[in-house]
Amino acid sequence: MRILFAGTPDVAATCLAALTDSSHEVVGVLTQPDARARRGNKLVPSPVASLAQERGIPTLKPADAKSDETLAWIRETGAEVAAVVAYGQILDARVLSSLTHGFFNLHFSLLPAFRGAAPVQRAIEQGLSQSGVSVFKLDEGLDTGPLARQEVQEIPPLATAGEMLESMGAHGAQVLIDVMEAIEADSLTLVEQPSEGASYARKLHPDEAAIDPARPASDVAAHIRAFAPNPGAFASVRGARLKILGVGAAEAPEGMILAPGEFGVTKKKVFLGTATQPIELTIVGPAGKKHMGAADWARGARLETGERLDEESAA
Repeated sequence: MRILFAGTPDVAATCLAALTDSSHEVVGVLTQPDARARRGNKLVPSPVASLAQERGIPTLKPADAKSDETLAWIRETGAEVAAVVAYGQILDARVLSSLTHGFFNLHFSLLPAFRGAAPVQRAIEQGLSQSGVSVFKLDEGLDTGPLARQEVQEIPPLATAGEMLESMGAHGAQVLIDVMEAIEADSLTLVEQPSEGASYARKLHPDEAAIDPARPASDVAAHIRAFAPNPGAFASVRGARLKILGVGAAEAPEGMILAPGEFGVTKKKVFLGTATQPIELTIVGPAGKKHMGAADWARGARLETGERLDEESAA
């Protein structure tokens, strides 16, 4: 079957790779325009655009996916159906009705829960141990279209949002391919989403990424995992911003009692005090440096037990 693919970030590129390796033909790719890199300020293509170029797939990067030019290009691809994964633009009724079988979106939650931009991150932030992937036919609502497939996926206790998106991308790619095959075989049945259980997963913003050590350990750990790797939960240490990007399962040594925001340092581990018990920190990102193990950072910084996050972090 001839497929148009619409997507932008790494997780979408995972799905595009799977589709191009399948029995189907990806005849065109829609992705976001090249964006300025954080360093060097150069224009950089999206992961999907880079992969499409490598595989010789015709690609369009419209600033407005609802334009007449975009609509004409979509029709010219000869696609029969579209697969959409984290594209990043709203598609209007004209576009959605332009292909014979319509547009099918892979979403990383068990819809109608966590509609919106950050379903995986918000599920982790809320401490959930289970989520899933949904493929649904796009309509003009926000993730409201009828369901084609849903599959449950567990969230491991220490998994970060980045790790879950990688895993769910691989899982969801196969679910998306299954839907494409069902459409081709004329065996797909769509089911309306339930009217109950709907929730909204708003986009993560850096201004909500600050760590609050006065919260219980489970909440602090969930916050760190939800914001890793981007934009990254952070705290201030010795006047500099420190991203905290991973937590572990180790318990603080017997007798190590830490106040909220206080560090506990051993030869191989770093702990942070919270409102309940300390949590183990595993990966950090010091300002201007690459991510590293928390113990390596503490050793290099000569961090000692009893040091604390700066007041602006521990407020």
